Amino acid sequence: MFGMPGRTRLLLALLVIGSLVVAACQPTVDVSRAVARLPLPPAAPADPRLVPVRPSAIEGARVFQRAQCVICHGPQGRGDGPAAANLRAPGKNLMTDFFALLGIRLRGEQLPSRPADFHNVVAMRLNSPFSMYETVTRGRPHTAMPAFPPKGGKPAYGATAFGVNLTDEERWHVVFHEWTYQSAPEEIARGKRLYEARVVEIEGFGVTCASCHGTAGDGRGPRGRQLARLLWNWSRGQGPGIFTDINLMAQRKPSELYQAVVDGRGLMPSYRGKLTDDEIWAMVNYIYTFVYDYPWGQTGR
Repeated sequence: MFGMPGRTRLLLALLVIGSLVVAACQPTVDVSRAVARLPLPPAAPADPRLVPVRPSAIEGARVFQRAQCVICHGPQGRGDGPAAANLRAPGKNLMTDFFALLGIRLRGEQLPSRPADFHNVVAMRLNSPFSMYETVTRGRPHTAMPAFPPKGGKPAYGATAFGVNLTDEERWHVVFHEWTYQSAPEEIARGKRLYEARVVEIEGFGVTCASCHGTAGDGRGPRGRQLARLLWNWSRGQGPGIFTDINLMAQRKPSELYQAVVDGRGLMPSYRGKLTDDEIWAMVNYIYTFVYDYPWGQTGR
């Protein structure tokens, strides 16, 4: 400081003095009448459930009619409704994508848009109930599929169909109604018989699927108690292998469950060569009935 020029030292001194004056002039705070306040109550925990209700395919059939899904998807969900042949959607190309980056929305050429056929098992096996729920809620871009958001909600793509709004529960109901189209009641009944009674030898023991996963799909089979001591999620009744965990099942594709049966996963042994593809698919379709009300009585409950 002593090496500074005289003018600089003077300015620094004035700055320090000014700061002290300003600090001294700050208003005082009287705390003599301060009121002690209780801490705010903790916020209510968010609902951890992805699916807020046990879906019902029976109720979903009524929603399917009321929301006029039949106009495009047809009365049996085959994508052959009266409006299906004339549906159009703007095409997507490099030009529309480029201008979209600049905030300019161009409409591409109007192309045919085919509604989903829920009997198409290849497509359905690569889908999940949750992805279908998102499509119902938000619509699907570059197709004629509109959105069915909750009342007051705005669609992510396109417009709200026919001005129809659906509650969260209604959307899950209709999704599981559409889910039933990929398998016939006879296949569900076959899957139930295989799940409960088909004995397969694994490591010298004859077991059924129900031996571990339980007849109710809740992991409470005779060997499920042993697994619950080894797997924390089984002891909580949640997670992979607990087919009553709807939060998990709603996000699983049938192809994922099929692969777990064929190749095994964790303590789950491989059933490759022990069950045919048709038998595995029948059981996979049956397994989903543990989380929703199936309309023809062959449920997992």
